[in-house]
Amino acid sequence: MTQAGEAPARPRGSPAKHLLAWVLALGLGGLAFWLASERNARQWLLSPEGGQLVVKKGLGFPAGSARFKTDDPALAQTYAPVKPPAGVPLPAEQSFDDRGGLDQALYEMLSRWAREDIASEQPERLERGLSFVARAERLPGISTAQREDLRALRGESGYYEALWLLERGVEDLRLARDKLKLSADSSTRRAPEAAVLLKTVESLMERALQATRNAAAPRTARPEQSPAAPAARGPAAGVHDAGGR
Repeated sequence: MTQAGEAPARPRGSPAKHLLAWVLALGLGGLAFWLASERNARQWLLSPEGGQLVVKKGLGFPAGSARFKTDDPALAQTYAPVKPPAGVPLPAEQSFDDRGGLDQALYEMLSRWAREDIASEQPERLERGLSFVARAERLPGISTAQREDLRALRGESGYYEALWLLERGVEDLRLARDKLKLSADSSTRRAPEAAVLLKTVESLMERALQATRNAAAPRTARPEQSPAAPAARGPAAGVHDAGGR
């Protein structure tokens, strides 16, 4: 019995209950850690770094990320760091819950830069713009609306790439003509065949030259823009390099 004025003693919990409480607390903490790590591991990020946009992937921890790395050459090329045009500010770091969100954000930037470069009709910018288009083509997670936009962008860029191919073809035809002239003027057994082929090549070259003149006329009529003559390397080379084709 308790003496008068004394509070009754509180019953103590059993050791098993204390242990269970600790196990539950640790279990809930571990579950929270695992869920946060899983969510972070699914994150994709676009981060400005060293004047480029770098694709990063979340680590298998509640926080942290690292540059995206893969053994797949196609994926590595698709998500390699991209440098914006000179004077274009880099956006702040963005995070995405899946790769589709990353692809769509990348497409918006690449297509905008491509259009600006292609519209300039300046040789060096055309090459860069075509490389942006090739990069955008490799993104698998773009939306339906973006795929429609990409078709229009391909049509616009394809016109300028075709002009460069046509101009390159004229140069190839000119070389073929010179070789055929040498052969036709020789006393070899192929001279008659070379003379016939020479006429065909000269006709083709004249038509190709006329086509390039017709295409260049509207562009040279605009004094604020330089003619869209190809750089030494040519716009199409940039497309092949960037697109892996």
